[in-house]
Amino acid sequence: MNFPLDNIMTEKERLLKRLRGEKVDRTPVISPGGMMTTASREVMERSGCCWPAVHRDAEKMAMLSIAMHNEAGIENLGIPFCMTVEAEALGGEVEDGDGITEPHMVNYPLTSVEGWKDLKELNPYENGRLPTILTCTRILSQKMPDVPVIGNLVGPLSLATSLVEATTLFKALRQSPGDVHRFLGFLAENSVRYGEALVKNGADIIVISDPSATGEILGPGLFHEFALPYLNEMITCMHTLGRPVIVHICGNVNSVYEPLKKLASEALSVDSIVNIKEARDSLPGKMLMGNVSTILLQNGPIDKIQKVSKALLDFGIDILAPACGLSAKTPVRHIEAMTDMVK
Repeated sequence: MNFPLDNIMTEKERLLKRLRGEKVDRTPVISPGGMMTTASREVMERSGCCWPAVHRDAEKMAMLSIAMHNEAGIENLGIPFCMTVEAEALGGEVEDGDGITEPHMVNYPLTSVEGWKDLKELNPYENGRLPTILTCTRILSQKMPDVPVIGNLVGPLSLATSLVEATTLFKALRQSPGDVHRFLGFLAENSVRYGEALVKNGADIIVISDPSATGEILGPGLFHEFALPYLNEMITCMHTLGRPVIVHICGNVNSVYEPLKKLASEALSVDSIVNIKEARDSLPGKMLMGNVSTILLQNGPIDKIQKVSKALLDFGIDILAPACGLSAKTPVRHIEAMTDMVK
């Protein structure tokens, strides 16, 4: 619930207090980055920090993140602009995309789940683009101390599908569950190591995005066995570092409401297909984030973006945000139509 307070909060204070369940002056409005990419071609062109060069340049990455905050009204700084950094650092081959297409996997390092034994443990300060992300996180934290810096991690199941074909992984859930558990345990452990480095370099909040852990694919049983324990392992480790956690799950989560009640994160970010009133009733006590359609934000019209945003605020959404990030084709005025609704 929002309450009138004597002093206007900084964006960092507001978001952290909301995640702690404390009183805030109004609802925060954010776009986390990572899988939920936060960049607009319009802002890239005005700032001179354009994809794909930004993905491997810490200074330009920081400048673009700050420009999105300043020009679109997004109340956080969120990097990177894709969900491939961990997979690349673990040996996957990544294509950096172009001016509107984010980096994506083009070659998996594994042909089977059992092959995880050949992966080397992550060194966040040496492997792939991880050092670039850490440097950028530190720059953002130092330049914008009143704005929350979000560190993004890919959930274990989704990281696994960036290292081996998704169909291979999902078949193995039933055919070789022991190997899958060992694989996911290895990934969770290494993701925690990267998360610790993000926190040391200034990340205020951790977002874990696990789109492949959707209930539409897994159902409640497989979600409870293969997604929940590894997400909670990561969340618990981030909590020991004093950082709140938001988890994003794609698709309709109505089939996994019961296991989601055991999710240890402060907040759950949901897709635009999710009915917020139903989710609120089904997950009492769980903070909800979202869920303005990414497609609506790209295509408009503005009055519908405003209507949807206001409806979410009226429903009591805890954090207003795009459902699954922003398309690079999204006009700034469309983003402002969402962010202005809370200000």
